[in-house]
Amino acid sequence: MPISYSIDAQLGIIVETWVGDVSASDLAEYWKNYLANPEVLALRRTLVDLRQANPTFTGRELSALISSIVDPILQGRDWKTAIVVEKPVQFGVSRQYHAFAEHYSRDAIFSDPASALKWLTSPS
Repeated sequence: MPISYSIDAQLGIIVETWVGDVSASDLAEYWKNYLANPEVLALRRTLVDLRQANPTFTGRELSALISSIVDPILQGRDWKTAIVVEKPVQFGVSRQYHAFAEHYSRDAIFSDPASALKWLTSPS
């Protein structure tokens, strides 16, 4: 699986790492498992590291996955996401996610993991 996560209980965040090619089916499978975890749903603050990833899905696929998988599970709950990128394609996918998820997620995009963590753990 090209996407993995761990929970940092001390900081109260989820750390997510994407590596290699990531397809729409990879993301769908990941979100279904990820959002089934009660700890994930309780925290809803994620540091996403895309720097080693090559997203291969389209904006249309991303939007459809949010509508069909994420929205029904969240049922109006909010989320906070700090996304770390290195390449233009990663930035583009992050901007698309931000646009499609703005009804539930407050996001920011960073090139520096330390800045992303600082933003994520600061009081809302």
